[in-house]
Amino acid sequence: MKKMSGLTGWFGGKNNMSEWIYSFIPVDQIDTYCEPFSGSFPIYFNEDFSKVKNIIFNDANKFQANFMQCAKDYDTLLNEIKKSFEEGFLYCDKTDIADIKKHYRDLYTNTQDPKKCDFYDNLDFNIPDFKRAVIYSFMITSAFNACFARGAGFSGFSSSGKLKIQTLMNKLANEDYKNKLDNLTHVYCKDFEELIREVDSDKTYLYLDPPYKKTDYTKGTHNTDYGSHDTFGEFGHERLANLLKECKSKWSLSYYYFPELEDWFPRDKYRWEQKEFFRSSSSFSDNKNTKGVELLIMNY
Repeated sequence: MKKMSGLTGWFGGKNNMSEWIYSFIPVDQIDTYCEPFSGSFPIYFNEDFSKVKNIIFNDANKFQANFMQCAKDYDTLLNEIKKSFEEGFLYCDKTDIADIKKHYRDLYTNTQDPKKCDFYDNLDFNIPDFKRAVIYSFMITSAFNACFARGAGFSGFSSSGKLKIQTLMNKLANEDYKNKLDNLTHVYCKDFEELIREVDSDKTYLYLDPPYKKTDYTKGTHNTDYGSHDTFGEFGHERLANLLKECKSKWSLSYYYFPELEDWFPRDKYRWEQKEFFRSSSSFSDNKNTKGVELLIMNY
């Protein structure tokens, strides 16, 4: 199968680990694959789930859930982005390269500013909202490290000088991505507990990549703030652990190590796997090209 990636980047996404994570998923034994913290959904886009009947995307970030719902109607979203370049939010009348870059940098910065735009704070909208998806497409592809939090720096141009949203547009026109989006059966914006209780069964597989707990390991080197609309909080980790202990579903859970995991998921009852990876300088402020360890905990 041809390797892909998520439609957009995502802070903390697992593009580089998808093959390793997928190797533990018994795709021939399940009829439902669900990610309660989907983000850019890289495991699904990267790997083969063609034999799985139900594919469920969920993210509590309403902007991301709306974007993915709109992306399922890929022709419409692509046309709306093109129209926006012609006469809408993305229109630019500049011709000089430096002026063009300044225009889009200013557009990004102004959209982040609550005094100039209520995009980040106005959550009163119904899904799907294509106009909002267009703005979000620009913001998430332009944010440094695809970090959704307000204040993330601008990184909207590729090394070739093209706007990064154009890469997204190419994906929306690509047949492989269209097939993946066609096979995506459900898009939700729900609390993880509500969703897991709804889908839990012995034929469901849950892959969970929650916001990581702030620990000494991550402090100062890894930004665990997933944005101003992250409602997971410190309490959410134990709530998730208690819920998973009740599940009929097979599941795997990604984390960095912290001591409470030993109590929540004893090694004599749960399977622990780990993989070393290189921390990228874009994710870690102080430790360039140093190794980290990703944990994968499973109930089977």
